[in-house]
Amino acid sequence: MSAVENRRLLAKVCEMYYLMDMSQKEIAARLNISRPQICRMIAQAREIGIVEIRIHNPQEKDTELERRLISRFPLEDAVVVGLEDAEAESREALFSREAARYLDSLLASGMNLGVMSGKTVSAVSMQMKGGGKRLGTVVPLVGGIGPASPDLHANAIALTIARKTHAVSLAMNAPLAVSSPEAAALFRQEPAIAQVLEKGKHCDICLVGIGNVDGRSTTAQAGGLSPQDLAGLRGAGAVCSVCTSWFDENGREVGGLSARSIGLGLMDLKRSRVIAAARGRSKRQAIAAALKTGRISVLMTDAETARSLLSEDGQTPDNE
Repeated sequence: MSAVENRRLLAKVCEMYYLMDMSQKEIAARLNISRPQICRMIAQAREIGIVEIRIHNPQEKDTELERRLISRFPLEDAVVVGLEDAEAESREALFSREAARYLDSLLASGMNLGVMSGKTVSAVSMQMKGGGKRLGTVVPLVGGIGPASPDLHANAIALTIARKTHAVSLAMNAPLAVSSPEAAALFRQEPAIAQVLEKGKHCDICLVGIGNVDGRSTTAQAGGLSPQDLAGLRGAGAVCSVCTSWFDENGREVGGLSARSIGLGLMDLKRSRVIAAARGRSKRQAIAAALKTGRISVLMTDAETARSLLSEDGQTPDNE
């Protein structure tokens, strides 16, 4: 077969496949050519330029930011949501809806899901649909964050998701932090709490937030951390909190309060795919520190925060 005839046949096969929506099996029967040969011809047509595939991605800029985040940090995946055109009051709802959609796509029936406390994690849980999936167990990863805002506690978030996914919801009936390491050890030894902690270590996916170490954090505002606790953490160099772990700007764990905490630390989740939902330029340092730990599998954030993370000085470039 001449080169001209070969190209003509390749074009014909590709027209049948791409334009006429015929299957490879149907084309093979029509042309009396084996199906494996049809497959090779379609691949060859792409290699020599007979077929060109263009993807019109309306979120092209966000996708590029995702690629750059994966290249810069030790991430498996990233989800960047563009919020620039949204009204300020609707940005949180838009972000949590897109984050919930991504999380829903990862979950499968029978999976166990771990959840942290906090505003962002709670907002994502409220937007989840479930899609008829039946998860196994939804597990709170930390104790109660304080007397205020009980709807932001991990127990409440676990229950919300369990109801949407027909799952069993566990409860961590303990505070996040107590007065001494000895008291925390006694809590962790209680059979009901020990069972939840052990189940949390074996979750397939864990949804976590990333917090600042200051009075703006949900835990501090809920009363779970005292000003003395925050001062001690900052004095030790902590800039970031995830579950019951605190990290410095280089992603190194800072001890102290962890010994008085009841729940799981980020390093306890080594068997899980850890999905972090966090946004806001005020959290840039905290998010960067969490990513440097190497234990965050997927970051879900917004475009402005992503650009800030990718810039050397933490500022969002004006021309992006």
